[in-house]
Amino acid sequence: MRKPKLGFLCITCPTHREAKNETGQEWVDIENLEKVKNRLRGRNLDLVIIDKIIASFHELDSAEKKFYEEDVDAIFMYISTWNWADQVAQFARNMAKPVIVYAIDDSRAWSIGGLAATRGGFDEVGIDNLVEYGDLDDADVIGNIVSYSKASMVKNILRRSRYGSIGGQGMGILTGVVDANQWLRDFGIITGFTDQYTVVVEAGKFSDSEVRQYYESLKGQYRSIPAFSSVFDHSIRTYFALEKIIKEERYDFTGVKCTFDLSDNYCSACLAQSRLASKGYVSACLNDSNGALSAYILSLLKTGSEPVFTADINLAIKKKNMIKLIDDGAGSPFLTEDPAKEVELLTQPTLEAKASGICTKLFAKPGTVTLIRLARLEGRYVVHLTTGNAVSVDREEKESIMRECGYPIWPHALIEIDGSVDNFVQNLRSEYIHMTYGDLSIDIKNFAKLFNIEVLGN
Repeated sequence: MRKPKLGFLCITCPTHREAKNETGQEWVDIENLEKVKNRLRGRNLDLVIIDKIIASFHELDSAEKKFYEEDVDAIFMYISTWNWADQVAQFARNMAKPVIVYAIDDSRAWSIGGLAATRGGFDEVGIDNLVEYGDLDDADVIGNIVSYSKASMVKNILRRSRYGSIGGQGMGILTGVVDANQWLRDFGIITGFTDQYTVVVEAGKFSDSEVRQYYESLKGQYRSIPAFSSVFDHSIRTYFALEKIIKEERYDFTGVKCTFDLSDNYCSACLAQSRLASKGYVSACLNDSNGALSAYILSLLKTGSEPVFTADINLAIKKKNMIKLIDDGAGSPFLTEDPAKEVELLTQPTLEAKASGICTKLFAKPGTVTLIRLARLEGRYVVHLTTGNAVSVDREEKESIMRECGYPIWPHALIEIDGSVDNFVQNLRSEYIHMTYGDLSIDIKNFAKLFNIEVLGN
């Protein structure tokens, strides 16, 4: 994942840029300026710096050009003293990028006034902004800046993204049907449509030797896999076909209907989507567009190599403040500490997949997690946000827990959630929720702020 790209400029006013105060000190403290740059450089941000200290509106033209050329995700304005807020607002409006307005807590700078005037101007004309004030050695201040930069990066990526809708509506799920026009209007995402028959046609184009070679490569990656069969053959071909379609159509994330078209007549997409997930690629079951978008956002915000897990909420355990997550067969093997010892591939049951398939059996590793789900209330987007901890148990208890649902061969996660289980249930608007490791709650809230999306917490 790339770093958030932040356009950096230092703002003052013409009378302060070259002036000294009554004690003989420069109005613009260069030591403070360099400190701010260095603190930002140390936080995994790609800075595009305007070296000149900006004091007049005509000097902003070169900054505007450079920031456009570099396609920055957001603009960081270091308010060093006072500034002409109208000129800065015009620049920010023309840039049409989220803006971070920052001033250091230094009496000599008088910068809190400039900060307030600038922010007030932005709010007058509707420019997205985050205000931060204080020392960048303050973890909260720098943390909010980094988080807002990440959210701005996601916004910038979404406006160039393409969703691949493969197949139609899955199992009557109203919350999964893509509204392509709203996505383009709200997020900038365009949607492409591919028939599932294309998957079958493309699957047949791969040679037997390619399929067998891939099958052999899987043996060392899992604790066990089934013997090679026509079901495994079709499952690998489905994976190859989806990869090819994704590449040729330039789909950034996808949904596949699968049930009951592919799953009854060729094979389920479980192995294919598990393998895609192991590469960090988002492909949603049942062509669940809002689920795909939720998972895609998590995949863009997470900083490590941890996978994103899409799963059904199987059970809410009120007495323990826990939820049990189970997907119907798909999950990245990297949800575990050691896939070669902990993850099995098994043959998919035929209740909802007459042609069967290859499913993944695992129990997710422990750790802090973030769970989200985008939903609509009469056409208005909201995001259900939950944090918690994935819980680990010994092997015998894992097997017992996995048998409880009647399908011990599917991927499971046991989550102790923060907040109230009752509130969690009230906020559910889909059978699915989307999880990754780490606490991304501030990032999600900043993302929601940028899109005027209400956050539903527990």
